[in-house]
Amino acid sequence: MINLGFHDAYRHIHGEIEGYTYWDYMRGAWQKNNGLRIDHFLVSNSLLNIVKNVYINKDPRGKEKPSDHTPIEIELT
Repeated sequence: MINLGFHDAYRHIHGEIEGYTYWDYMRGAWQKNNGLRIDHFLVSNSLLNIVKNVYINKDPRGKEKPSDHTPIEIELT
C-alpha cells in the first residue's frame, strides 16, 4: 500500500517514536511493552494534510481480561 502512494498517518505525526497496538499474552509482553504495531491508518496524499493526530489508546489493554489489541484512533481537522 505504501508503494501505491499511501502514507502511514502514525509515522507522519510521530516520526520514529514507537507505538504498539498489539502485545502477545506470552512472556509478559504487555508489562515489558514488547509489542508490535499491526494496526495502521494509511491515508492518501489528499488526506495527509488534514491528519491532526493519531493516538494509540492503551486504556482497554490495561483492563482485566483484555484483548491482545488496542484501538488506534485518528483525528482529522
